[in-house]
Amino acid sequence: MTAGVTDQKLAVMLVHGVESAGDQYAARAMTLLREEFTRIAGVPAEDALVIKPAYWAPVFERGQEELSDRITGSGSRWLVEVLDMLAARASQGSTPALLAAASTAGLRWLPGLDDAHFPTLRWLIVHYLGDAVAYQSGSDGTGHYEQVQAVLARTLHDLAVEAGDDAPLAVLGHSLGSVVSSDFLYDLQADAPLSPGASRALGDTPIERGETFGWYYTLGSPLALWAQRHPDFGKPLTVPHPGFADRCPGQRGEWVNVYDPDDVIASPLRPLSDAWADAVHEDRRVGIGPWWLGWTPLAHPYYWNDRRVVTPIASQLAQAWHRL
Repeated sequence: MTAGVTDQKLAVMLVHGVESAGDQYAARAMTLLREEFTRIAGVPAEDALVIKPAYWAPVFERGQEELSDRITGSGSRWLVEVLDMLAARASQGSTPALLAAASTAGLRWLPGLDDAHFPTLRWLIVHYLGDAVAYQSGSDGTGHYEQVQAVLARTLHDLAVEAGDDAPLAVLGHSLGSVVSSDFLYDLQADAPLSPGASRALGDTPIERGETFGWYYTLGSPLALWAQRHPDFGKPLTVPHPGFADRCPGQRGEWVNVYDPDDVIASPLRPLSDAWADAVHEDRRVGIGPWWLGWTPLAHPYYWNDRRVVTPIASQLAQAWHRL
């Protein structure tokens, strides 16, 4: 470490959406972020960043498998496994995998799948809409919300251990991951009772209390759909945390909502209300994915696998690190 260069690190949490399958979902995203940070900051990312993915997909896997079996029959399991594999590759930015999965969407029937017509679209509903429905089912005693919250809490604790108790925190949430992360961070800010699993996982440190949370990047976010559940679209998360200025003097946090207008899941957030306009610093319109595919709704998986999204984030993190 050269003279005058800090040995402090920034903590970065990545929270996936419903399209993720496989614990390597964020591998390419982390590689891109490290590459761009190193190039811009002029220091190796491993000396400056601690990046942890919050992998919450297993919370729903057993229920999804059981539901698929009951709807389409056990003979559909081979197709589910193939589609899961393609989804895992697509979540890492693989265009061939995305196109292979999309090419089966028009199949009305396959041998061995009983009367379950359009099996790929059924898989899509179970995995995409099903995750969103199941996530909000905590109030009926199933505990999905609480289980997901515990996953994020354990990830935040791991960041505290590796990056430090008072490390500045950035969070990237893709798709439903923006809802999941917003809920978790909101509960931390509101000092609301956390689930027993989350409470056990978290220590009593500034980062684990959310006080060093300063940068939030929502990518392809459906938060606008969730906001309509509340009068006047509710009260959004505060970014940075109200205690951020005291914990991280000299830093400038931000909430940037990144969306592609061809992504039908995503939308701007600032137009929702004055409260949202105050909370979200920028609705950043981007074009993502290969040019011949990015103008379709299939752009959705590409956000954190695209340098046009990752480079501005890496630039902000580089500036933040140099201000430490």
